[in-house]
Amino acid sequence: WVVNRLKEVHDSEHRPWSDFAIFYRTNAQSRVFEEIFMRSGIAYKVVGGVRFYERKEVKDLLAYLRVVNNPNDEVSLRRIINTPKRGLGDRALASIDALAQMEQTSFWRALCRASSAPGLPARAVATIDSFTSMIHALRTLVESGLTAGVVAQAVLEQSGLIQELAASSDPQDEMRIENLEELVAVAHEFDANFETDTDPDVDRPTLLAFLEQVSLVADADEIPDNEDGVITLMTLHTAKGLEFPTVFL
Repeated sequence: WVVNRLKEVHDSEHRPWSDFAIFYRTNAQSRVFEEIFMRSGIAYKVVGGVRFYERKEVKDLLAYLRVVNNPNDEVSLRRIINTPKRGLGDRALASIDALAQMEQTSFWRALCRASSAPGLPARAVATIDSFTSMIHALRTLVESGLTAGVVAQAVLEQSGLIQELAASSDPQDEMRIENLEELVAVAHEFDANFETDTDPDVDRPTLLAFLEQVSLVADADEIPDNEDGVITLMTLHTAKGLEFPTVFL
Protein backbone atom coordinates (compact mmCIF):
# COMPACT_ATOMS: atom_id res chain seq x y z
CA TRP A 1 0.00 0.00 0.00
CA VAL A 2 2.79 2.41 0.93
CA VAL A 3 4.72 1.71 -2.29
CA ASN A 4 1.61 2.11 -4.43
CA ARG A 5 0.76 5.40 -2.72
CA LEU A 6 4.37 6.64 -3.12
CA LYS A 7 4.36 5.84 -6.84
CA GLU A 8 0.97 7.49 -7.26
CA VAL A 9 2.09 10.81 -5.70
CA HIS A 10 5.55 10.64 -7.32
CA ASP A 11 4.06 10.21 -10.81
CA SER A 12 0.95 12.39 -10.62
CA GLU A 13 2.60 15.33 -8.85
CA HIS A 14 6.06 14.90 -10.44
CA ARG A 15 7.67 14.85 -6.99
CA PRO A 16 11.24 13.57 -6.46
CA TRP A 17 11.77 10.52 -4.22
CA SER A 18 13.71 12.82 -1.86
CA ASP A 19 10.37 14.43 -0.88
CA PHE A 20 9.33 11.21 0.88
CA ALA A 21 10.30 9.66 4.20
CA ILE A 22 9.22 6.60 6.17
CA PHE A 23 9.49 6.73 9.95
CA TYR A 24 9.20 3.69 12.24
CA ARG A 25 9.62 3.02 15.94
CA THR A 26 12.60 0.65 15.83
CA ASN A 27 15.28 -0.20 13.26
CA ALA A 28 14.00 -3.78 12.93
CA GLN A 29 10.96 -2.37 11.14
CA SER A 30 12.98 -1.14 8.16
CA ARG A 31 13.36 -4.69 6.80
CA VAL A 32 9.96 -5.05 5.13
CA PHE A 33 10.29 -1.64 3.42
CA GLU A 34 13.85 -2.32 2.26
CA GLU A 35 12.74 -5.61 0.72
CA ILE A 36 9.80 -4.15 -1.19
CA PHE A 37 11.78 -1.10 -2.37
CA MET A 38 14.48 -3.40 -3.77
CA ARG A 39 11.81 -5.47 -5.55
CA SER A 40 10.17 -2.32 -6.91
CA GLY A 41 13.44 -0.72 -8.02
CA ILE A 42 12.96 2.34 -5.79
CA ALA A 43 16.11 4.01 -4.44
CA TYR A 44 16.26 4.43 -0.65
CA LYS A 45 18.68 5.10 2.19
CA VAL A 46 18.58 4.07 5.83
CA VAL A 47 19.56 7.00 8.07
CA GLY A 48 21.03 6.43 11.53
CA GLY A 49 21.23 2.70 11.01
CA VAL A 50 22.61 -0.10 8.84
CA ARG A 51 20.61 -1.91 6.18
CA PHE A 52 18.82 -4.88 7.75
CA TYR A 53 20.78 -7.73 6.15
CA GLU A 54 24.09 -5.96 6.86
CA ARG A 55 23.52 -5.83 10.64
CA LYS A 56 25.99 -7.98 12.56
CA GLU A 57 23.44 -9.99 14.55
CA VAL A 58 21.39 -10.70 11.40
CA LYS A 59 24.54 -11.92 9.63
CA ASP A 60 25.37 -14.09 12.67
CA LEU A 61 21.97 -15.81 12.67
CA LEU A 62 22.10 -16.27 8.89
CA ALA A 63 25.56 -17.86 9.30
CA TYR A 64 24.06 -20.33 11.80
CA LEU A 65 21.27 -21.16 9.34
CA ARG A 66 23.80 -21.67 6.53
CA VAL A 67 25.88 -24.03 8.69
CA VAL A 68 22.78 -25.98 9.75
CA ASN A 69 21.92 -26.28 6.06
CA ASN A 70 25.52 -27.15 5.08
CA PRO A 71 28.21 -27.62 7.78
CA ASN A 72 30.93 -27.51 5.12
CA ASP A 73 30.23 -23.79 4.57
CA GLU A 74 33.56 -22.91 6.19
CA VAL A 75 33.18 -19.11 6.02
CA SER A 76 29.89 -19.25 7.97
CA LEU A 77 31.24 -21.93 10.32
CA ARG A 78 34.27 -19.84 11.28
CA ARG A 79 31.98 -16.85 11.89
CA ILE A 80 29.84 -18.68 14.46
CA ILE A 81 32.28 -21.08 16.12
CA ASN A 82 32.91 -18.48 18.83
CA THR A 83 29.67 -16.45 18.50
CA PRO A 84 28.38 -16.07 21.14
CA LYS A 85 31.66 -16.25 23.06
CA ARG A 86 32.62 -19.84 23.92
CA GLY A 87 36.19 -19.23 25.04
CA LEU A 88 37.70 -20.69 21.87
CA GLY A 89 40.78 -18.65 21.01
CA ASP A 90 43.08 -18.61 18.00
CA ARG A 91 45.25 -21.39 19.45
CA ALA A 92 42.29 -23.77 19.75
CA LEU A 93 41.21 -23.08 16.16
CA ALA A 94 44.83 -23.46 14.96
CA SER A 95 44.80 -26.97 16.50
CA ILE A 96 41.63 -27.81 14.55
CA ASP A 97 43.23 -26.41 11.39
CA ALA A 98 46.29 -28.58 11.99
CA LEU A 99 44.08 -31.68 12.36
CA ALA A 100 42.16 -30.83 9.16
CA GLN A 101 45.44 -30.44 7.28
CA MET A 102 46.93 -33.61 8.75
CA GLU A 103 43.89 -35.70 7.84
CA GLN A 104 43.16 -33.86 4.57
CA THR A 105 39.62 -33.19 5.70
CA SER A 106 37.24 -30.24 6.09
CA PHE A 107 37.19 -27.81 9.01
CA TRP A 108 33.77 -29.20 10.04
CA ARG A 109 34.95 -32.83 10.05
CA ALA A 110 37.99 -31.80 12.07
CA LEU A 111 35.72 -30.07 14.60
CA CYS A 112 33.75 -33.31 14.92
CA ARG A 113 37.02 -35.08 15.82
CA ALA A 114 38.30 -32.37 18.17
CA SER A 115 39.64 -34.91 20.68
CA SER A 116 42.26 -35.93 18.08
CA ALA A 117 43.49 -32.36 17.54
CA PRO A 118 47.14 -31.91 18.63
CA GLY A 119 47.62 -29.94 21.83
CA LEU A 120 43.93 -29.06 22.30
CA PRO A 121 43.03 -28.75 26.03
CA ALA A 122 40.22 -30.97 27.36
CA ARG A 123 38.09 -27.91 28.14
CA ALA A 124 38.26 -26.72 24.51
CA VAL A 125 37.44 -30.24 23.30
CA ALA A 126 34.32 -30.30 25.51
CA THR A 127 33.24 -26.86 24.21
CA ILE A 128 33.69 -27.90 20.57
CA ASP A 129 31.88 -31.20 21.17
CA SER A 130 28.95 -29.29 22.67
CA PHE A 131 28.87 -26.99 19.60
CA THR A 132 29.00 -29.81 17.03
CA SER A 133 26.30 -31.75 18.95
CA MET A 134 24.04 -28.69 18.76
CA ILE A 135 24.60 -28.37 14.98
CA HIS A 136 23.92 -32.11 14.50
CA ALA A 137 20.69 -31.81 16.51
CA LEU A 138 19.54 -28.79 14.49
CA ARG A 139 20.38 -30.60 11.24
CA THR A 140 18.00 -33.41 12.18
CA LEU A 141 15.19 -30.82 12.11
CA VAL A 142 16.11 -29.96 8.51
CA GLU A 143 16.40 -33.65 7.58
CA SER A 144 12.96 -34.26 9.14
CA GLY A 145 11.52 -31.85 6.58
CA LEU A 146 10.55 -29.09 9.01
CA THR A 147 9.92 -25.68 7.45
CA ALA A 148 12.35 -22.74 7.40
CA GLY A 149 10.43 -20.82 10.08
CA VAL A 150 10.44 -23.73 12.53
CA VAL A 151 14.16 -24.37 11.96
CA ALA A 152 15.04 -20.67 12.29
CA GLN A 153 13.10 -20.46 15.57
CA ALA A 154 14.97 -23.48 16.94
CA VAL A 155 18.34 -22.11 15.82
CA LEU A 156 17.66 -18.76 17.50
CA GLU A 157 16.72 -20.47 20.77
CA GLN A 158 19.59 -22.98 20.82
CA SER A 159 22.47 -20.94 19.40
CA GLY A 160 22.76 -18.76 22.52
CA LEU A 161 22.67 -15.53 20.45
CA ILE A 162 19.51 -14.20 22.06
CA GLN A 163 20.54 -15.26 25.60
CA GLU A 164 23.83 -13.35 25.30
CA LEU A 165 22.04 -10.18 24.17
CA ALA A 166 19.32 -10.53 26.81
CA ALA A 167 21.97 -10.69 29.56
CA SER A 168 23.64 -7.50 28.30
CA SER A 169 23.17 -4.10 29.93
CA ASP A 170 23.73 -2.28 26.61
CA PRO A 171 20.38 -0.70 25.59
CA GLN A 172 21.34 -1.24 21.91
CA ASP A 173 21.18 -5.01 22.48
CA GLU A 174 17.42 -4.79 22.94
CA MET A 175 17.19 -3.60 19.33
CA ARG A 176 19.53 -6.40 18.24
CA ILE A 177 17.13 -8.92 19.78
CA GLU A 178 14.30 -7.32 17.77
CA ASN A 179 16.37 -7.72 14.60
CA LEU A 180 16.94 -11.42 15.33
CA GLU A 181 13.24 -11.93 16.01
CA GLU A 182 12.44 -10.06 12.80
CA LEU A 183 14.63 -12.48 10.79
CA VAL A 184 12.77 -15.44 12.30
CA ALA A 185 9.49 -13.67 11.46
CA VAL A 186 10.75 -13.36 7.85
CA ALA A 187 11.28 -17.15 7.80
CA HIS A 188 7.75 -17.77 9.14
CA GLU A 189 6.42 -15.34 6.53
CA PHE A 190 8.32 -17.29 3.86
CA ASP A 191 6.63 -20.51 5.08
CA ALA A 192 3.18 -18.91 5.00
CA ASN A 193 3.60 -17.41 1.52
CA PHE A 194 5.44 -20.32 -0.05
CA GLU A 195 4.08 -21.41 -3.40
CA THR A 196 5.09 -24.71 -4.95
CA ASP A 197 4.84 -23.36 -8.48
CA THR A 198 7.86 -21.07 -7.91
CA ASP A 199 10.19 -24.06 -8.30
CA PRO A 200 8.84 -27.45 -9.36
CA ASP A 201 11.75 -29.22 -7.61
CA VAL A 202 10.86 -27.71 -4.21
CA ASP A 203 7.54 -28.86 -2.78
CA ARG A 204 7.80 -27.21 0.64
CA PRO A 205 9.37 -24.13 2.27
CA THR A 206 12.76 -25.64 3.12
CA LEU A 207 15.62 -23.89 4.88
CA LEU A 208 17.65 -24.01 1.65
CA ALA A 209 14.84 -22.32 -0.34
CA PHE A 210 14.60 -19.62 2.34
CA LEU A 211 18.37 -18.99 2.34
CA GLU A 212 18.32 -18.70 -1.45
CA GLN A 213 15.57 -16.06 -1.27
CA VAL A 214 17.41 -14.11 1.45
CA SER A 215 20.59 -14.14 -0.66
CA LEU A 216 18.71 -12.58 -3.56
CA VAL A 217 17.52 -9.74 -1.32
CA ALA A 218 20.67 -9.33 0.79
CA ASP A 219 23.02 -9.34 -2.20
CA ALA A 220 20.89 -7.03 -4.36
CA ASP A 221 23.01 -4.20 -5.69
CA GLU A 222 22.22 -0.92 -4.01
CA ILE A 223 20.27 1.25 -6.42
CA PRO A 224 22.48 4.26 -7.20
CA ASP A 225 21.37 7.77 -6.29
CA ASN A 226 19.94 9.76 -9.18
CA GLU A 227 18.60 13.25 -9.80
CA ASP A 228 15.27 12.02 -8.43
CA GLY A 229 16.87 11.50 -5.00
CA VAL A 230 16.14 8.63 -2.64
CA ILE A 231 13.41 7.83 -0.12
CA THR A 232 14.61 8.24 3.46
CA LEU A 233 14.01 5.48 6.03
CA MET A 234 14.65 6.25 9.70
CA THR A 235 13.36 5.84 13.23
CA LEU A 236 11.08 8.55 14.58
CA HIS A 237 13.78 9.31 17.17
CA THR A 238 16.40 9.96 14.44
CA ALA A 239 13.93 12.16 12.53
CA LYS A 240 13.66 14.68 15.37
CA GLY A 241 13.95 18.21 13.95
CA LEU A 242 13.84 17.10 10.29
CA GLU A 243 11.06 17.90 7.85
CA PHE A 244 9.81 16.17 4.70
CA PRO A 245 6.86 17.15 2.47
CA THR A 246 5.36 13.62 2.68
CA VAL A 247 5.83 11.22 5.55
CA PHE A 248 4.59 7.68 6.20
CA LEU A 249 4.59 6.80 9.87
